[in-house]
Amino acid sequence: MDIDLFGLKIFVMVAEKKSFSEAARALYLTQPAITHQIKKLENYFATPLFKRQSNTVFLTPAGEILYAYAKRFSQLGDELMEEIGRYTGVLTGDLIIGACTMVGEHLIPSLVKDFHEAHPEVHFSIEIGNCPAIVDKLLKGTIDVGLIGDKVVHRNLVTERLLEHTLFLVSSPDYVGIERETVSLKELTGTKLLLREEGVGTRVLFEDLVSQRGMKLRDFQIITVSGSNEVIKMMTQSGLGVSLFPRKAIEHELEKGDLKAFSLQEGELRHTFYLLYRKQKVIPLKTQHFVAFVKGQVGEETGRTLSRGA
Repeated sequence: MDIDLFGLKIFVMVAEKKSFSEAARALYLTQPAITHQIKKLENYFATPLFKRQSNTVFLTPAGEILYAYAKRFSQLGDELMEEIGRYTGVLTGDLIIGACTMVGEHLIPSLVKDFHEAHPEVHFSIEIGNCPAIVDKLLKGTIDVGLIGDKVVHRNLVTERLLEHTLFLVSSPDYVGIERETVSLKELTGTKLLLREEGVGTRVLFEDLVSQRGMKLRDFQIITVSGSNEVIKMMTQSGLGVSLFPRKAIEHELEKGDLKAFSLQEGELRHTFYLLYRKQKVIPLKTQHFVAFVKGQVGEETGRTLSRGA
């Protein structure tokens, strides 16, 4: 058996994810397919490449040696596909996108679908996380493009403003205590407020507004929900409390009458999404095309560069 680049790419993904199941999700493969490729490599080298500890896998000493070479082979394969793509004009290879939860749930699906239809030879991996985690992965080179809700200025990153929208206060139609279309922060202190964890864009915006008005977050009855806007939406629909969402994220529920939206008396909460990618001498062709595509889809007039680093 000869070693193939596909098997090495799978090996690298398992090593970096420290999980067979996470690697399968990232590569859109089944877990048995991942296991089969790793087993082939272990049979070829006649030695274990991973060791298990609880639900996590770690490289063995032999795996560490292979990882160093496999990573280089994988990068060379990407460079080869890049050069061939520049010659033929056909985009190929892997494109790894990182997105914060709000973008991942409401923008990424349609963007990826439309781009894939135009460039079917490009294979996508999508990673959803909070903004600091996405930036960290971008700087480490484990993702190609980031779409997040925080403005980031870094000398190694290009940050472009992508889209701005208004956040609305949202409740169930029969929620007791909010009867008017506009409500003040003071009135909200008597309600349960469902917010994402610390550091997430929507929470940061609300904290800033509260601070500007001489109030503190502890003045409110905060229920923190980590990792999922959809859980917050369902909890809001059930009547548990009030939350913050852009209109696009709740259009369906508003039309059905499952939710109602109202404004803050103190003014609009404006939330901005940003597009990030690494500053490089030669930006990969697939990254260039995806960045241009996203800006065109969302509205190129909003895509002015905010920072190209120092």
